Amino acid sequence: MSIIPNSRQIVLLVSNMELEWILFDVGNTLYDEKFSEYERVISLIEKSKCGISPDEFIKQMECGAASYAASPFTYAREHLGITANYPYSSEKEVLFDGVYDMLQIFSKKYKLGILANQPSTTLERLKRDGIYDFFDICLLSETENMFKPDIAFFEYAIKKAGCSPSKIAMVGDRLDNDIMPAKKSGMKTIWIRQGLHSVQKPLSDEYTPDWEAASVGQLCCFLK
Repeated sequence: MSIIPNSRQIVLLVSNMELEWILFDVGNTLYDEKFSEYERVISLIEKSKCGISPDEFIKQMECGAASYAASPFTYAREHLGITANYPYSSEKEVLFDGVYDMLQIFSKKYKLGILANQPSTTLERLKRDGIYDFFDICLLSETENMFKPDIAFFEYAIKKAGCSPSKIAMVGDRLDNDIMPAKKSGMKTIWIRQGLHSVQKPLSDEYTPDWEAASVGQLCCFLK
């Protein structure tokens, strides 16, 4: 394991890597999903009339995230015996504090990109929130017809970046969707522990990030 808790050591290591690109996931990396997730949970409970509290449902979602379920929401529904469903809406997602300033700082030194399982409408959100122009490439699953954790999606991103994968850092909130496939493709990896998937634990060296950050603010401290 190469996670280093000392921020000064991290700064030295990152500066010595000569990174050229930083690729970001979107949900719970740049955008905070908790308000949208909570609204979805409330709406499902009202629709199903199951009598389960939101806290109980969210606790099951956390169990799903910890056990590497593809969808913690589906995991919770199944474990609580709820047959009804309710679609996710990104309307209440908001940028984490410090995202705009972080991208502004990073864009002066690195090329930036998006690599995410997201609909094509995400581009409009990036524009709406004033961060679209920071990105040199925006690779979305719906647009590219590829999905994380498929290694082909990461290899496609490397091809688009036009440089060695060792000069690319992938920043994401999930060990299964972001860190493991990025490491397999040869990228450097940074696990940003925000949102439901912060409870994940590495299953093996392949799932162990090169570095981890607790927030966007901490990411700013050592990747600059």
